[in-house]
Amino acid sequence: MNRDKKILYAVSITVLAVLLLSLFVDVGSGRIFTAILLLPLTLLTCFLVRKRVSHAVSKKEVTLLMGVIAALYAILIQISGIWFGYYNSVYPLSLSSLAKYILPISIIIITIEIIRSVLLAQKNKLAEITSYLASVVAELLICSNLQGLKSFNQFMDLVGLFFFPAITANLLYHFISKRYGKIPNIVYRSITTLYVYLLPTTPAIPDALMAAIRLLTPLAVWGLVAALFERKRKRVHTKAKKAANGISIVAAVLVMISIVMLISCQFRFGTLVIATESMTGEINKGDVIIYERYDGSAIQEGQVIVFSKGDAKIVHRVVQITQIGGTTRYYTKGDANETMDMGYIEAGQIVGTVCFKVAYVGHPTLWLREAIEQNK
Repeated sequence: MNRDKKILYAVSITVLAVLLLSLFVDVGSGRIFTAILLLPLTLLTCFLVRKRVSHAVSKKEVTLLMGVIAALYAILIQISGIWFGYYNSVYPLSLSSLAKYILPISIIIITIEIIRSVLLAQKNKLAEITSYLASVVAELLICSNLQGLKSFNQFMDLVGLFFFPAITANLLYHFISKRYGKIPNIVYRSITTLYVYLLPTTPAIPDALMAAIRLLTPLAVWGLVAALFERKRKRVHTKAKKAANGISIVAAVLVMISIVMLISCQFRFGTLVIATESMTGEINKGDVIIYERYDGSAIQEGQVIVFSKGDAKIVHRVVQITQIGGTTRYYTKGDANETMDMGYIEAGQIVGTVCFKVAYVGHPTLWLREAIEQNK
């Protein structure tokens, strides 16, 4: 192994190790800690790793497109509060907020993108994989609080809201960095990440919808950029550039609106992993059920429903319905249980009616839950 490769591998692994270490620091000081460590690491990366220039056309156009999409994303997310409502931001704009959030996050974004562009330019598989993993960890450091996890449900929220979106986001960032350099990513990430720290209110978007938006938006942006700019051209005429920019803006608007509207329409449905054997036969432990949210329509005996008791959601069959004093009482039972559930439920406790199941796919979630509970 030559000297250049040794330096490259050492730098790549050091960056990843530093970011992994930062995961174990409290999120408030963790961002500051990460930003401070990344500054000298970035300088060392630029100084030690041999420079390679990657040539690409349309860098300015892609930077403009990424900036427009990012601005539209922020605007549409904020406007969605018209439907979902607003609550006061937990990050009031102040000097404290600037020092604790805006400045450290800005440094993390800029330094990570510089490091990413240098490592990807080497065209080395190990450096590419390591930089991708480091970038995913950096995204988690910016957006989440691993130290604040106290339950399995909080862990699963983190996975859905931040971890999976970090994976798709960094696929986009790698794609952009390889072909168009670091600037488009810095512009896009700065806008989409920092706008929440500059506004006094935050839309009360349901977590599941927000997770889907964060997951799908990078893929939509990737597809849009690839469709518009990935054709090889020897010459790009001025008129073609203007047309591409116009199409980019219109398409960006349509993509973002479509994502919000289509996913919002799906919120009449929900999913639930079956964690017990009380319904074994028709619905087994480890299955995932799809249910339609209850809208007040009549429930029939024999229907399988999802209802809440305390903090738990239960999937059982309605076996008896009675009317007492103008109130409807529903009595339920698990198919595999010998006796009915204790007591009864009322309409206000019904979450939804089961539509169908997907067998087996919930087992990994159950295994993970059991592993976490055993280690408590």
